[in-house]
Amino acid sequence: MSGERVCMLVRNDCRTDYRVLKEAGSVARAGYRVTVVAANTYGPLERETRDGFEIIRVPVERARTRAARYVNLFPRAMWRMAEVAREVGAAVYHAQDADATVPAWLAARRVPGAKLIYDAHEVGFLSFTEMWHYYPFSWMTIPGMISGWGWQSLFEWIIRHKTDAVITVNDVLADLQAAHYNIPRPTVVMNCPPLAPITGERRDVLAERIGVAPKTPIVICSGMFGLDRGDGAGLENLLRSAALLHRGVVVLMGNVGTLPEFEPLRALTASPELAGRAFVLPAVPPTDVATYLAGASIGVFPRQPRGLFRFASPNKLFEYMAVGLPMVHGDMPPVQAICEQYGCGLPCDPGSLASIAAVLNRLLDDPELYQRMHNGALAAAQVYNWQAQEQVLLDVYRRLLADPASQSATANRKSAIP
Repeated sequence: MSGERVCMLVRNDCRTDYRVLKEAGSVARAGYRVTVVAANTYGPLERETRDGFEIIRVPVERARTRAARYVNLFPRAMWRMAEVAREVGAAVYHAQDADATVPAWLAARRVPGAKLIYDAHEVGFLSFTEMWHYYPFSWMTIPGMISGWGWQSLFEWIIRHKTDAVITVNDVLADLQAAHYNIPRPTVVMNCPPLAPITGERRDVLAERIGVAPKTPIVICSGMFGLDRGDGAGLENLLRSAALLHRGVVVLMGNVGTLPEFEPLRALTASPELAGRAFVLPAVPPTDVATYLAGASIGVFPRQPRGLFRFASPNKLFEYMAVGLPMVHGDMPPVQAICEQYGCGLPCDPGSLASIAAVLNRLLDDPELYQRMHNGALAAAQVYNWQAQEQVLLDVYRRLLADPASQSATANRKSAIP
């Protein structure tokens, strides 16, 4: 029922987390009173109101190592977030990703009748083998893995036994998570942008930003990247492919433009063979992403994800489709499935500079193929858009707050666990 309080929790500052911002806005527009409890690293307590909901940023410290984060700062941050969330007195606590399940559960269990939603933005669980890749080898590798496994076990216990609803981002992950957690199949709410027409005069923003002629073909890769998730070699190969393109330039846009670990990539764009042909830009506000992408010609996924990360659905998949960009992708089954279904993308080997360049040149040199894939992307966007997905999300809320049978079943399941 509308008017109920909703508290979403996320372990970032919620300034550019597009999924959380979209979901909070949709739930608020449906009449719920929404508060987002986020983390403010090295900052004071902050309050912000936007799009009809409130964001409270709780001050937390940043750990220098993963081991320190899990053993010391992580528990303190969770407790602080839980205390602020409990004071909201919400009817629904919505944990945005696995690392928010603990503070969301701690808050929900102290509010009579409160419901708990887990929203899986990605896989949410790792094997020991995958943890070994996730933690760079050092003398802290083993303690970090043990601590990480301990936290993951707690997340999983909460997800299995204490949640009232589970949401995830694609059908592949829904099946994997249902089997892993032994729970009913999660509801799929894909992280799509809203359908919004881009006017002609706004399509030159990207070209103007990098200083090229308006009709220059621009190959773009946008989003948030991480070296521990398979980004790195693919991004470098994409940048270097600019020297092999028959025409056009390459742009990386996102945290790659600011994070220290990506400084080598930024320096690469100044090399003689890439100067003026490859560019690295910082992230732009979520509301500006579509405007920038509309000025590009091809969207690329150069990631080489390890293990279960292959089954994630990058935001850029839907952002590229929304503006009709043909796509070039690596081995990511959810991306490949949509590209094949709608004929809007081609596969490449992100580990091979020659492979990336060959596929890009094929699209740029074949106007008929390019147009077919452009049309396919636009057709896919008519299916995968936020206007459709938000209704699925709101149905989850309506069921939790208005279905006595669902509430009774949940109560019985929870009471079986001490």
